[in-house]
Amino acid sequence: MLNGNMVQRVGLGTAALALAGTAFGGAAHAADSASTSAAAEPATCEGWRLITMPGGEVKYNECHRTYKGKRQSSVSLYVADHAYNSSPRARVVIGAWEATYSHYNPGGPDTQWSEKYETGWHNGGDAKVTLSIVRSP
Repeated sequence: MLNGNMVQRVGLGTAALALAGTAFGGAAHAADSASTSAAAEPATCEGWRLITMPGGEVKYNECHRTYKGKRQSSVSLYVADHAYNSSPRARVVIGAWEATYSHYNPGGPDTQWSEKYETGWHNGGDAKVTLSIVRSP
């Protein structure tokens, strides 16, 4: 019986220390330790894929992982502008999250690739990437 009480006291003492740490500016540290204890599984990435249309391209790589029991996806991509007066736009949808990345090369028909865009990790087992070309009159 005494050992059981001692374990409970140690547990309460640890909880009290954690609460005291968050009350005195240790919230970031407490959050770090919680997130590292529930580490993500290693990510698996697919090979680079290419979507081509007259006027532009998007080259992308899709990765997946499981984090805190949820399936997550991430995309790295480059957008290329191939034609004068075109503005290629790559749209990425992961679960409920979405974003559009564009690249405009005012110099003309020379292929210009954008810098690398990275979506970060979002809840969703699959990413959908589409390409559209917007032309200005």
